[in-house]
Amino acid sequence: MLKLNLLAASACVFVTESLAETRVIGEAAISSGLHDRGEQIGPLTLETELLLETTGAHGTLYGGLYRLTPIGADQAAFADETDYVIGYQFDTQGGSMDLTASWLTYPGTEDQESLELAASFTSDLPYSPALTVFHDATLGDFGAEVCAGPSWKSGAWDAYVLARAGFVDAGDESGDRSHAGLELGAARPLGQQAEIGLYARYDISDADSFAREINQGVVTEFASSGLAVGAVIGVVIP
Repeated sequence: MLKLNLLAASACVFVTESLAETRVIGEAAISSGLHDRGEQIGPLTLETELLLETTGAHGTLYGGLYRLTPIGADQAAFADETDYVIGYQFDTQGGSMDLTASWLTYPGTEDQESLELAASFTSDLPYSPALTVFHDATLGDFGAEVCAGPSWKSGAWDAYVLARAGFVDAGDESGDRSHAGLELGAARPLGQQAEIGLYARYDISDADSFAREINQGVVTEFASSGLAVGAVIGVVIP
């Protein structure tokens, strides 16, 4: 499952500013190609997410629905995905933790539904280094990813560069992989409770896991790298 990382970061900013105890967050993104953990999981793709968050003295409890929808001429080559998410985010010494459980489903396909557990730690150190680990309790997949990068203000925009690297150990023996990537993006507010962002990312893997050519709904040629661009928007209702 791919999280809308840029929008999630934007939502955290809104939460801090509004100081609301309970809020609804709506997020949407469109990308030329959807990359996740060193593979392509969508062509031209629309992502949407709706979350309900409640913040207390010790952290933020959230839950909601995530939807991945391939669109365009090549949509038949990739599966739709609907995830049901619950998580808890809290501050800890030197940073913050985010614990998430997601029930992953693939409507209209025979792909097996599964339960994915993930934990992320983001450090307060310069460049905000972060570590994420995940385990699919149903399929046996396991993996980890580290990322870090600078951010800066440019007029009304908050710009960033993010480098990432990680690995995936596939529980179904379909093939393990290591991956790395670089992302450049920027976001700006749209009024008091909305934000828009743009990004470009390039990812590489030691496995051929990116679609190079798609014919009649089937990926006929794979590559070990891929480039994607996208736009995201988020709205918070306190």
